Amino acid sequence: GVVRQYVITNGTKAAQQKKLKQGNLLSVFDGIFISEDVGYDKPSVEYFSFVKKNIPGFSEEKALVIGDSLTSDIRGGNNAGIDTCWYNPEGKENDQGVSVTHMIRNLNEIPSLLQ
Repeated sequence: GVVRQYVITNGTKAAQQKKLKQGNLLSVFDGIFISEDVGYDKPSVEYFSFVKKNIPGFSEEKALVIGDSLTSDIRGGNNAGIDTCWYNPEGKENDQGVSVTHMIRNLNEIPSLLQ
């Protein structure tokens, strides 16, 4: 099946768009949700509600939040009822009391999670 990818990020529009442009990543994603535009930051329920409303055909059951931050990405996924994938290259301990559905140490592991 088709996998759609969206950026969900805290920060200013200018800073985040510059990073994505420098990494030649703008064309890779189907959309970008920057907290400055959304009006809320991750991990708030309001941020994720906005994202859900603005992705056509969004389904919690089919979605996966992938991120390196336990406090914004993973906690945000928990708050929104979405499975999570913690990108944890250094094998740190989950000391934030959040629920991690998957943990990966290498981004190459992502495709196998999406089957």
